[in-house]
Parts: sequence; structure tokens; C-alpha cells
Amino acid sequence: MIETIVLSNYRSVGPDITVHPGRVTFFVGPNGSGKSNVLDALSFVRDAVTQGLPAAVTHRGGIDSVRRRSHGRPYDVRIQLSVRLETGPATYSFVITGDRLEEYRVKSETAVVSTPEGVSRFHREEDLWQGPPGIAPRIDEQSLALTALGGAEEFKPLADFLSQITVYSIFPDTLRTPQRFDPARPMQRHGENWVSVLRELVKDAEVKDELIKGLHKLTGDIEDIRVTSAAGYLVAEFKQQEKASKGKRWFAAAQQSDGTLRVAGLLTALLQTPPLPVIGIEEPELTVHPGALPMLYDYLHQASQQSQILVSTHSPILLDQTNLETDKVFVVERKGGKTSVAQVTEEQLEPVRKRLLSLGDLFVSGDLQLSLFPEAAEA
Repeated sequence: MIETIVLSNYRSVGPDITVHPGRVTFFVGPNGSGKSNVLDALSFVRDAVTQGLPAAVTHRGGIDSVRRRSHGRPYDVRIQLSVRLETGPATYSFVITGDRLEEYRVKSETAVVSTPEGVSRFHREEDLWQGPPGIAPRIDEQSLALTALGGAEEFKPLADFLSQITVYSIFPDTLRTPQRFDPARPMQRHGENWVSVLRELVKDAEVKDELIKGLHKLTGDIEDIRVTSAAGYLVAEFKQQEKASKGKRWFAAAQQSDGTLRVAGLLTALLQTPPLPVIGIEEPELTVHPGALPMLYDYLHQASQQSQILVSTHSPILLDQTNLETDKVFVVERKGGKTSVAQVTEEQLEPVRKRLLSLGDLFVSGDLQLSLFPEAAEA
């Protein structure tokens, strides 16, 4: 579980933003506030550790798109994650610097992993290296040491945890298209291997029943789901009522609505096995009927028993479902090109607890933003 996230100058995020997420955490804010950038910072760490820092930077359009824009010398990008592993607490951080807009290098990198047997750590400062005896990876200035050390016994638990962080932004058109079999797990960010994951998931009768139950609540007529093959491709099919014949038949994913496919993809991500340690979901309300959002929240909360759930949203309906005793809510605001993040306070929650207003009402009215970010009132 991620216990603390510290970000500085990642994309639109301002300096020294600290977040202490819970088992279920919501980042709320209007379009363009930068809430997705908070989640993308986690994806960036995952990509940098598993694919290499250059690949993670290139995938996001270059270093100029990764760090917050400046009028002079480029800002340093800093990301720090404090996590709790099965073996104990761990911390990982790195700073990316550069003297010109188009260049970057790793300024520093630190990992600390605690286990019942002791503490393992390494620290890198430019070309200087401090680490366990016998461990001195050959790395260039644009690479992370943890990428090279991920297989080392001392740091493998940390590298494995970071490599499994997955943030989802489900594209219905990606699910609608027949897919080649893909053995890779977990389900990919946009659902590129959704049908392959789904095929394994429906082999578990209990998990399949949960998936069908959710889709039936959404549509009212989906009673089964299966995966078939055609011409070397896998196709997801749904069994549902055919109004014309008053009978039931199988319909391919290509015939389903965006909302149905999006929910099918989200539920697959939440129900997949083995469960992921951290699941991020960007704006799950998109293309989904508002009446289905309470059901979707129930699945998010159910999944939090095994995975930490982080959600970005601007849906007051979804916000109204939050459990004020267990969920954490952070408001995200962007002013002057800089994103700020602040947790909703107990004082703000008082009228919600008294049932005078809902959390969604406070968000829609702008009171959440104005009380946490007074400078917004000047706009």
C-alpha cells in the first residue's frame, strides 16, 4: 500500500505536493485541474522502473511534457513514494534535473527497504554511489538504478510492488475490437489485452458471477459472458435479450454501447487475479449512466479489500457515494498553470455529516475549492 506520495513539478503539479492516500482515495476537480497528472506520476514510476526512464519520458512526449513549464532554468522533477510491503516499510525517490529544456539526467535516487532481517538501502547522487557491499550497477545519467537492481534480493520486493501499480483509462473502442491472445498480465492501461484477461477471469465461477451481476445491474438484460475465437482473434460476447424475437442470443462486444464496455473493462480490472497492490482509475464515470455509478462505487469499495484504489473524478454522483469514515477525498485545483492538492477537512465535512448538504453539492457549488484554495476566489 502507498502511504505517502510527494510530487514536485511533475507535469502541472506544483512544488512539494504531499498526499497520504487511504484504501479508497478520490481526487476531485474540474477538467484541466491536473488530477490525472497525480495518478500519471504513479504510472511514470512504474514505467521508469520496468521499461527504463528514457522510455517513460518518451512515452509522454519528451522531458518538456514531463516537467512543469518554467520561464527560466527548468524545474527539477521529484517523485517520492513511501509504501508498506508485506516485508515492511519502504521508500523510493528520485529527482530529475536538467540545464536546458530538451535535456535531463538523474540528479539523485534513493531506495530504503526494511524487513525483519534488517534495512537495505542505496543512494545515488549524480556519479556518486552508496549501496550494499557487492552491488554497484553500471548506469548512465538517464537511467534509474532500481531498473538495474530490480532482481537483487534486497530490492526485489520494492521493484515488484512498483511494477504492479496500474492506472486505468479504459477506451471502449479498444474493447470493442477483436484482440490477439496476449499472455501478459495484468490487464493493460487501456484494455489492450482485456479479452485475454477476461477469458481467464470467467473460468472462475465465483468471479464470473460477480462480473455478470454487475453488468446485469447496468443493462437489465445481460445474463452471461464468454470469450470465443475467430480467425486467430479473441472476441468477447454477451448473452442478452433480443427484443425483436423475445428470445436470448449472444452479441459480440462490437455491438455493445460505450457504457457497457467501459463498465465491463473496469470490473475486469477490479476483479482480475492475482489482485494488484494499487489500482488507479481515471474518471470511471465517463460514458456510464449516472444511475449505475452507485453500483460502480460498490465494486470499487469491494476491490479495496485486496487492492488500494485511487480514483480521479469530477462526478458529484460518485462523490456522494463516498464513505466519510473510510474514504479519503482530495480536491485538485489549478491556478497559473500550477496544480495544488489538498485533503477535504473535517470542518468541510461537518454539514455533510449533519446531512445538510452532500459532498457532491459542495463540489458543484465550488465551496470545496474556495475553502481549500482561497486564491481561487480572486478569479
